[in-house]
Amino acid sequence: MKILVVGAGAVGGYAAARLLEAGLDVTLLVREGRKRQIAANGLVVLSPSGDYVGHPPLLVAGETGGPFDLAVIASKAYGLPLLLDQLKPYLHSRTAILPLLNGMKHMEQIAEALPGQPLLGGVARIEATLEEDGSIRHLTAMHRYTYGRYRANLTDTEYEIVHQTLSGVSLFSERADIEQDLWEKYAFISVMSGLTTLFQATVGEIRDSEPGLETFRRAFEETERVVRAAGGRLSEGYTNKQMAIVEGMSSASTTSMLRDMTQGLPTESEHIHGYLIELARRHGCPVSLFEVIRQRLAIYETRRSALADRPV
Repeated sequence: MKILVVGAGAVGGYAAARLLEAGLDVTLLVREGRKRQIAANGLVVLSPSGDYVGHPPLLVAGETGGPFDLAVIASKAYGLPLLLDQLKPYLHSRTAILPLLNGMKHMEQIAEALPGQPLLGGVARIEATLEEDGSIRHLTAMHRYTYGRYRANLTDTEYEIVHQTLSGVSLFSERADIEQDLWEKYAFISVMSGLTTLFQATVGEIRDSEPGLETFRRAFEETERVVRAAGGRLSEGYTNKQMAIVEGMSSASTTSMLRDMTQGLPTESEHIHGYLIELARRHGCPVSLFEVIRQRLAIYETRRSALADRPV
């Protein structure tokens, strides 16, 4: 199976490293600057689960390559529309698409942009960051990527080929109900990214200041109401389960969105919080806390864009 990993940031680069480590046929589709970095230094992962350095085949959009049998998409959500257009020449009619983006909106976007293309569900759970030198630093021991059938658009034979390929990579595990996994991850990151960026604080700083845990509970309850109203599947007692996770998290825990904000980078807020509010309005659910979160991030994006547009 020929695999194309689209995006070699923290999530995509880490996935590519573990796929390559397992001896699979993997090519990376990257931007020109990232190609130069990897060509010069290699694809470098520094991880509690084992370091990796390799020199995989690289493509920049427009270069000749493929077609590929599996495309693993691990870009930031705000770059997805352009990326999907760039991806088309590397696909054949039955190339399976495995997205590892945050949120849920991208599943609609991919289905609309690539109609008829086999689409899997995928969830990446990892705390990692891309360093200035291009290396990927895995920050904690936790790393788990799940995948599964999303809609009935793969034949049993096609799905079995994907399953057999990924079953040889310990990072990946199959989920019978990947749609529930997608919704639960979406609900969790909506809360965690929302509160850490609203307060520009770590999980511990928010948790340990008044009203502390009640702020987390309010956010999880708002999110759970919206997801269930929209027909999303969540486990029973979802909010209480997430509260137990928050209570046990390291005080220093942050989110990738807060790290992006701290570095003055674009965020995925509209993809995550904007979509949540869109669903809330569609189904008549009050989300006053998330309205404030979205406003806070909109102010940040306006300021960031203004600074970027200033003449040097």
